[in-house]
Amino acid sequence: MKSIEYSLVLSKRKTIAIIVKPDQTVEVRAPKRVSKKEVESFLQLKQSWVLAKLGEFSSRPEAHEPKYQEGETHYFLGEPHCIVDTTDALQNIDTDQASIPLRSIKDATSDQIEKRFDRWYRKEALALFIERHDYWREQMAHLSLPDSYVTIRKMKRRWGSCTSRGKITFSTALAKYPLTCIDAVVVHELCHLLEFSHNQRFYQFMSHVYPGWKAYDKQLQTLSWQY
Repeated sequence: MKSIEYSLVLSKRKTIAIIVKPDQTVEVRAPKRVSKKEVESFLQLKQSWVLAKLGEFSSRPEAHEPKYQEGETHYFLGEPHCIVDTTDALQNIDTDQASIPLRSIKDATSDQIEKRFDRWYRKEALALFIERHDYWREQMAHLSLPDSYVTIRKMKRRWGSCTSRGKITFSTALAKYPLTCIDAVVVHELCHLLEFSHNQRFYQFMSHVYPGWKAYDKQLQTLSWQY
Protein backbone atom coordinates (compact mmCIF):
# COMPACT_ATOMS: atom_id res chain seq x y z
CA MET A 1 0.00 0.00 0.00
CA LYS A 2 1.31 3.43 -0.95
CA SER A 3 1.60 5.58 2.15
CA ILE A 4 -1.18 8.16 2.37
CA GLU A 5 -0.82 10.88 4.96
CA TYR A 6 -4.06 11.67 6.73
CA SER A 7 -5.53 13.28 9.81
CA LEU A 8 -7.88 11.23 11.99
CA VAL A 9 -11.04 12.65 13.55
CA LEU A 10 -12.83 10.41 16.07
CA SER A 11 -16.44 11.09 17.01
CA LYS A 12 -19.76 9.42 17.83
CA ARG A 13 -20.40 8.62 14.16
CA LYS A 14 -21.21 5.02 13.21
CA THR A 15 -19.14 4.56 10.05
CA ILE A 16 -15.71 5.43 8.64
CA ALA A 17 -15.53 8.15 5.99
CA ILE A 18 -12.64 9.55 3.96
CA ILE A 19 -12.62 13.22 2.94
CA VAL A 20 -10.17 14.34 0.24
CA LYS A 21 -9.93 18.13 0.25
CA PRO A 22 -9.00 20.49 -2.60
CA ASP A 23 -5.78 21.41 -0.77
CA GLN A 24 -4.81 17.71 -1.21
CA THR A 25 -5.09 16.79 2.44
CA VAL A 26 -6.89 13.63 3.51
CA GLU A 27 -9.12 13.41 6.56
CA VAL A 28 -10.49 10.16 7.97
CA ARG A 29 -13.57 10.41 10.17
CA ALA A 30 -14.25 7.36 12.30
CA PRO A 31 -16.17 6.13 15.37
CA LYS A 32 -14.30 6.40 18.66
CA ARG A 33 -14.21 2.62 19.07
CA VAL A 34 -12.37 2.03 15.77
CA SER A 35 -8.71 1.00 15.99
CA LYS A 36 -5.88 2.42 13.91
CA LYS A 37 -5.55 -0.97 12.20
CA GLU A 38 -9.17 -0.78 11.05
CA VAL A 39 -8.62 2.74 9.74
CA GLU A 40 -5.52 1.62 7.82
CA SER A 41 -7.43 -1.31 6.35
CA PHE A 42 -10.25 0.96 5.21
CA LEU A 43 -7.72 3.34 3.62
CA GLN A 44 -6.13 0.43 1.79
CA LEU A 45 -9.53 -0.63 0.50
CA LYS A 46 -10.22 2.90 -0.79
CA GLN A 47 -6.64 3.61 -1.92
CA SER A 48 -7.42 3.81 -5.64
CA TRP A 49 -10.24 6.29 -5.08
CA VAL A 50 -8.15 8.44 -2.71
CA LEU A 51 -5.19 8.56 -5.13
CA ALA A 52 -7.52 9.40 -8.02
CA LYS A 53 -9.05 12.32 -6.08
CA LEU A 54 -5.60 13.58 -5.06
CA GLY A 55 -4.52 13.44 -8.70
CA GLU A 56 -7.65 15.31 -9.78
CA PHE A 57 -7.04 18.12 -7.29
CA SER A 58 -3.33 18.38 -8.14
CA SER A 59 -4.14 18.87 -11.85
CA ARG A 60 -6.57 21.72 -11.26
CA PRO A 61 -5.43 25.20 -12.35
CA GLU A 62 -4.20 27.55 -9.65
CA ALA A 63 -7.09 29.47 -8.13
CA HIS A 64 -7.40 33.16 -8.90
CA GLU A 65 -7.18 35.15 -5.69
CA PRO A 66 -8.54 38.65 -6.38
CA LYS A 67 -7.33 41.67 -4.46
CA TYR A 68 -9.17 44.89 -3.90
CA GLN A 69 -7.05 47.68 -5.29
CA GLU A 70 -6.84 49.72 -8.46
CA GLY A 71 -5.62 47.71 -11.44
CA GLU A 72 -6.56 44.31 -10.00
CA THR A 73 -8.47 41.81 -12.12
CA HIS A 74 -11.86 40.31 -11.25
CA TYR A 75 -14.12 38.18 -13.41
CA PHE A 76 -17.55 39.11 -14.75
CA LEU A 77 -19.43 37.08 -17.39
CA GLY A 78 -16.35 34.91 -17.82
CA GLU A 79 -14.10 37.82 -18.78
CA PRO A 80 -11.38 39.56 -16.74
CA HIS A 81 -12.33 43.08 -15.65
CA CYS A 82 -9.88 45.61 -14.24
CA ILE A 83 -10.74 47.84 -11.25
CA VAL A 84 -10.33 51.48 -12.32
CA ASP A 85 -10.78 54.77 -10.49
CA THR A 86 -13.24 57.03 -12.35
CA THR A 87 -12.99 60.00 -10.01
CA ASP A 88 -11.07 62.29 -12.36
CA ALA A 89 -12.38 61.54 -15.82
CA LEU A 90 -14.20 58.66 -17.46
CA GLN A 91 -12.27 59.26 -20.66
CA ASN A 92 -9.13 58.01 -18.94
CA ILE A 93 -10.48 54.44 -19.02
CA ASP A 94 -8.91 52.25 -21.69
CA THR A 95 -11.95 51.22 -23.74
CA ASP A 96 -10.13 48.08 -24.96
CA GLN A 97 -10.01 46.73 -21.41
CA ALA A 98 -13.22 45.64 -19.67
CA SER A 99 -13.40 47.57 -16.42
CA ILE A 100 -15.10 47.83 -13.07
CA PRO A 101 -15.50 51.59 -12.58
CA LEU A 102 -15.27 52.72 -8.96
CA ARG A 103 -14.96 56.23 -7.58
CA SER A 104 -12.49 57.61 -5.05
CA ILE A 105 -10.37 54.52 -4.53
CA LYS A 106 -6.83 55.87 -5.01
CA ASP A 107 -6.41 56.55 -1.28
CA ALA A 108 -8.96 54.01 -0.06
CA THR A 109 -8.11 50.91 1.96
CA SER A 110 -8.60 47.40 0.60
CA ASP A 111 -11.70 46.97 2.80
CA GLN A 112 -13.20 50.23 1.52
CA ILE A 113 -12.56 49.27 -2.08
CA GLU A 114 -14.08 45.84 -1.47
CA LYS A 115 -17.29 47.45 -0.18
CA ARG A 116 -17.54 49.68 -3.26
CA PHE A 117 -16.74 46.70 -5.47
CA ASP A 118 -19.49 44.64 -3.81
CA ARG A 119 -22.05 47.41 -4.40
CA TRP A 120 -21.10 47.56 -8.10
CA TYR A 121 -21.10 43.78 -8.44
CA ARG A 122 -24.47 43.30 -6.74
CA LYS A 123 -26.08 45.95 -8.94
CA GLU A 124 -24.68 44.46 -12.14
CA ALA A 125 -25.40 40.86 -11.09
CA LEU A 126 -29.01 41.59 -10.15
CA ALA A 127 -29.66 43.35 -13.47
CA LEU A 128 -28.04 40.42 -15.31
CA PHE A 129 -30.03 37.74 -13.49
CA ILE A 130 -33.32 39.58 -13.94
CA GLU A 131 -32.65 39.94 -17.66
CA ARG A 132 -31.81 36.23 -18.07
CA HIS A 133 -34.75 35.19 -15.88
CA ASP A 134 -37.13 37.22 -18.05
CA TYR A 135 -35.54 35.96 -21.27
CA TRP A 136 -35.86 32.31 -20.31
CA ARG A 137 -39.40 32.75 -19.04
CA GLU A 138 -40.28 33.94 -22.53
CA GLN A 139 -38.57 30.89 -24.05
CA MET A 140 -40.54 28.66 -21.67
CA ALA A 141 -43.90 30.42 -22.16
CA HIS A 142 -45.38 27.27 -23.72
CA LEU A 143 -44.86 25.49 -20.37
CA SER A 144 -47.11 27.96 -18.50
CA LEU A 145 -44.70 28.63 -15.64
CA PRO A 146 -46.07 29.91 -12.32
CA ASP A 147 -45.05 33.48 -11.43
CA SER A 148 -41.49 34.00 -10.20
CA TYR A 149 -39.13 36.79 -9.22
CA VAL A 150 -35.38 37.21 -8.66
CA THR A 151 -33.30 37.97 -5.57
CA ILE A 152 -29.55 37.65 -4.97
CA ARG A 153 -27.28 36.92 -2.04
CA LYS A 154 -23.86 35.45 -1.32
CA MET A 155 -24.01 31.66 -1.16
CA LYS A 156 -21.07 29.36 -0.47
CA ARG A 157 -22.43 26.01 -1.63
CA ARG A 158 -25.20 26.76 -4.13
CA TRP A 159 -25.55 28.68 -7.35
CA GLY A 160 -29.26 29.19 -6.96
CA SER A 161 -32.46 28.17 -5.20
CA CYS A 162 -36.18 28.26 -5.83
CA THR A 163 -39.11 28.27 -3.40
CA SER A 164 -42.64 27.00 -3.92
CA ARG A 165 -43.78 30.64 -3.98
CA GLY A 166 -41.62 31.48 -6.98
CA LYS A 167 -38.74 33.23 -5.20
CA ILE A 168 -35.61 32.46 -7.19
CA THR A 169 -32.32 33.40 -5.51
CA PHE A 170 -28.99 33.44 -7.31
CA SER A 171 -25.52 33.57 -5.80
CA THR A 172 -23.80 36.85 -6.64
CA ALA A 173 -20.66 34.81 -7.46
CA LEU A 174 -22.50 33.22 -10.40
CA ALA A 175 -22.06 36.48 -12.33
CA LYS A 176 -18.33 35.68 -12.64
CA TYR A 177 -18.96 32.90 -15.15
CA PRO A 178 -19.79 32.76 -18.89
CA LEU A 179 -23.35 33.48 -19.94
CA THR A 180 -23.90 29.89 -21.09
CA CYS A 181 -23.13 28.68 -17.55
CA ILE A 182 -25.36 31.33 -15.99
CA ASP A 183 -28.21 30.35 -18.31
CA ALA A 184 -27.85 26.70 -17.24
CA VAL A 185 -28.47 27.75 -13.63
CA VAL A 186 -31.32 30.09 -14.56
CA VAL A 187 -33.09 27.35 -16.53
CA HIS A 188 -32.43 24.90 -13.69
CA GLU A 189 -34.23 27.11 -11.19
CA LEU A 190 -37.09 27.89 -13.57
CA CYS A 191 -37.61 24.17 -14.16
CA HIS A 192 -38.07 23.80 -10.41
CA LEU A 193 -41.26 25.82 -10.81
CA LEU A 194 -42.57 22.79 -12.70
CA GLU A 195 -40.86 20.03 -10.70
CA PHE A 196 -39.16 20.56 -7.33
CA SER A 197 -37.43 17.19 -7.18
CA HIS A 198 -34.33 16.29 -9.17
CA ASN A 199 -36.11 13.39 -10.81
CA GLN A 200 -36.48 12.18 -14.39
CA ARG A 201 -39.31 14.63 -15.09
CA PHE A 202 -37.15 17.55 -13.95
CA TYR A 203 -34.23 16.57 -16.19
CA GLN A 204 -36.60 16.07 -19.11
CA PHE A 205 -37.65 19.70 -18.71
CA MET A 206 -33.99 20.74 -18.54
CA SER A 207 -33.04 18.89 -21.71
CA HIS A 208 -36.11 20.17 -23.53
CA VAL A 209 -35.44 23.83 -22.69
CA TYR A 210 -31.62 23.90 -22.68
CA PRO A 211 -30.17 20.82 -24.44
CA GLY A 212 -26.54 21.70 -23.67
CA TRP A 213 -27.04 22.13 -19.94
CA LYS A 214 -24.87 19.14 -18.91
CA ALA A 215 -21.79 20.50 -20.69
CA TYR A 216 -22.31 23.96 -19.21
CA ASP A 217 -22.83 22.54 -15.72
CA LYS A 218 -19.50 20.75 -16.08
CA GLN A 219 -17.83 23.91 -17.38
CA LEU A 220 -19.17 25.87 -14.42
CA GLN A 221 -17.75 23.31 -12.00
CA THR A 222 -14.37 23.38 -13.71
CA LEU A 223 -14.18 27.18 -13.80
CA SER A 224 -15.24 27.40 -10.15
CA TRP A 225 -11.96 25.69 -9.23
CA GLN A 226 -10.11 28.46 -11.04
CA TYR A 227 -12.06 31.61 -10.17
